[in-house]
Amino acid sequence: MQRALSFDQNPPLALPMRYFLSAPLFAALAAALLLWQGDAALASRWTPATLAITHLLTLGCLSMTMVGALLQMLPVVAGVGLPHARPVAVVVHVALCAGTLLLACAFWLEAPALFQLALAALLTALCLLLVACTIGLWQQHASGATATVAAIRLSLAALAITIVLGGLLAGALAFPELLSLPLPVLTDVHAMWGLFGWVGLLVVGVAFQVVPMFQVTEPYPQWLTRSFTTILFLLLLASSIGASLQQPQDRWFHAATQSAIVAGYGLFAAITLALLARRKRPKADPTTLFWRTAMASLLAALLLWLLPVAAGDAAHPLALGVLFIAGFALTTINGMLYKIVPFLTWYHLQEAIGRGAPNVNKIIPERHARLQFALHLAALLLLLAACYWPQQLARPAGAAMCASCLFLWINLLQVMRMYRRLQRQAQTGKQLAPA
Repeated sequence: MQRALSFDQNPPLALPMRYFLSAPLFAALAAALLLWQGDAALASRWTPATLAITHLLTLGCLSMTMVGALLQMLPVVAGVGLPHARPVAVVVHVALCAGTLLLACAFWLEAPALFQLALAALLTALCLLLVACTIGLWQQHASGATATVAAIRLSLAALAITIVLGGLLAGALAFPELLSLPLPVLTDVHAMWGLFGWVGLLVVGVAFQVVPMFQVTEPYPQWLTRSFTTILFLLLLASSIGASLQQPQDRWFHAATQSAIVAGYGLFAAITLALLARRKRPKADPTTLFWRTAMASLLAALLLWLLPVAAGDAAHPLALGVLFIAGFALTTINGMLYKIVPFLTWYHLQEAIGRGAPNVNKIIPERHARLQFALHLAALLLLLAACYWPQQLARPAGAAMCASCLFLWINLLQVMRMYRRLQRQAQTGKQLAPA
């Protein structure tokens, strides 16, 4: 059973939009850094520029969008309200923006003092979010939202683990004389929980609701939604334990759990593609193209993850990151924003001006979304190729991705400008109307 949306506790449009408008700018900043640095940013996953770009994307873009979606979806889909939602949203947004910029600068400049400031800001933002969401999810959620709520709870638990691991890593860099940790292993586990746990589980939970709703497909099968995210979470725990095992005879356990995680996410991608192939509207709109590209990128990333890495091969981990972060997560975000933002805008305009609200499909012109999808796809292919030919393609890839993200931001900004203009016109009309 799929949850019918409830708008009794719907937050104001400005609450999620502050996050949705910030996310493309952080992605554009990451792409601009790649454009500036060129092939030096793709020399290794460990260079200061690469680490700065990665965290601008994962914290500034992916997590920013996920937080905005959470603050919108919990009241509407699950029927639960967050305590002090508006001030919490403002504080989390400001602290997340500041912390992300500080962390990127800390990696870029290799400055322990900046790591300390970034750690304080990010812990403030993410811990406040966790507390607010935990209190909200403690309430009885609406019937029909079980699969989505379960995925949200597990993704928040994964975020908590990611915060602890990231805090340890940042602490080791901020206070190198106090903490001595196995940084490579800890970094891999931190990345796994952040990408496959926090981002991956939340995307799965959101997809259970928005793919059938906005893509007009059949619901995901019940055998998948019933315990799928719980199994994935347990596999991530097992893989974390396996990563800590140092004996050669124990490596089979780590490999087995990683293969199971790949199989699980591969199953989700394959079922999503099958649902999209049988959607009730035969013509693929831009959001359908984004979702198909995201699922294809996820499958490619999973296959690449299973391949052995040769010693000194810098391209393999970079390509894996491009496929998962830019190909799967960023592409999914594009597809979701082109449906969620027009729908929310239309709903709020219906309340403000009634029948004068524009049709939801006209709020963002389809040709604009199609152009941005073509630019995003070109940027994704260039980024992937640049992992293997960085000298020739790093800067063109950065330029294309920067242009794509700015195009998305302009499309979203135009929506907000239209919303405010129509809202002002409606208020003026009410004031001038005779009593």
